[in-house]
Amino acid sequence: MKVFDTPDIRNVALIGHGDSGKTSLASALLFASGAVNRMGSVDEGTAITDFDEEEIDRKLSIQAAAAYLEWKGTKINLLDTPGYAAFLAESRAGLAVADSALVLVDGVAGVEIMTSRTFSYAEEFHLPVVFVLSKLDRERASSRFRTRSAARRFRCNCPSARRPSTPGSSTS
Repeated sequence: MKVFDTPDIRNVALIGHGDSGKTSLASALLFASGAVNRMGSVDEGTAITDFDEEEIDRKLSIQAAAAYLEWKGTKINLLDTPGYAAFLAESRAGLAVADSALVLVDGVAGVEIMTSRTFSYAEEFHLPVVFVLSKLDRERASSRFRTRSAARRFRCNCPSARRPSTPGSSTS
């Protein structure tokens, strides 16, 4: 295993409401970086960070889980946290050791109650956050509307960045 100097390590928590896509994003980042050779799936029970039998059966995260990838000489520890109320202590614990957070906002449902609660934990730890809109390939998804609603709810400037484009999909 490669050894990294402390300045070359980042701990990034993935937070948001349950079923907002945190585990799927973790799987996609691991795959895109080459850390794993196949894309994991929550529905198929192959997500890297949902490995407990109960998590696989329920198709949801119960505990915070870590996985790492290397990107441009930096080790990035992804902390995939649960998003349902019963397991929020795990999210808060993940944020306590994080350097930053990716706040997932469902492109259809928008900002939900646990999105707000986990965001408040990130604020409590004074973490920089990046908002990520997920599920933009779904019917009734709206990046413009969801970006505006997140900006209003969290009183921040949420500039639109680049979103992935898949030929032939509604996101292209």
